[in-house]
Amino acid sequence: MPSGDYGGTIQEFYTGAKYGMSNGYNFHLKAKASIFTFAAKAEIDYATFSNKEEWEPGKEEEVSHNILSFRLGPEFRIDIPLSPITPYVDAYVSLNTITGSFQFKSRPNGLPSDKRDMESATRIGAGFGGGAELSIGPIMFLDLGIHYNMVNLLGKEFKATTNPNRIDSYLSLNDDKDPLYSVSSDEHIISDSRAINNLQFTLTILFGF
Repeated sequence: MPSGDYGGTIQEFYTGAKYGMSNGYNFHLKAKASIFTFAAKAEIDYATFSNKEEWEPGKEEEVSHNILSFRLGPEFRIDIPLSPITPYVDAYVSLNTITGSFQFKSRPNGLPSDKRDMESATRIGAGFGGGAELSIGPIMFLDLGIHYNMVNLLGKEFKATTNPNRIDSYLSLNDDKDPLYSVSSDEHIISDSRAINNLQFTLTILFGF
């Protein structure tokens, strides 16, 4: 579930205010090494978000992002005697690579109507959350989790060509303010830095000893 600047409408993406993403889905691999009530956890996560809207009859626009994340951090477990359920809380740092595409059909301001890819960008982030493990066999566990991911805490930037025009605002992630932003400009539209955050629900099957 996108949060804050990462959500909104495609109209807000068009104006440079937000990214306009809708709910998405993820796949992940997770490994834990437990030491008493503490565990070191590593995770690889692939999440995809998209949105499509019709701003006028027959005139559609769409945007999509894919986020590949590598996460590492501690997990603090709360052992309950004789209970098959083990709650936990955790936190982590992450290395995130964001790719995507967009398409504006019949938009003004000289924007092309064909689908364009966004340049890949890498950001450092962090997150926190919690969940519970349920023992469902001798070496099998069901892990239910909820986490809040802050994908671009470090590394925000604005990129443009030497002869910028409006499409430059979309060809890169451009999560920092356009230094040439002007209220009266149709080319420099991103007025502030934008946070890429999301709320994530996970269901994981774990095998351990």
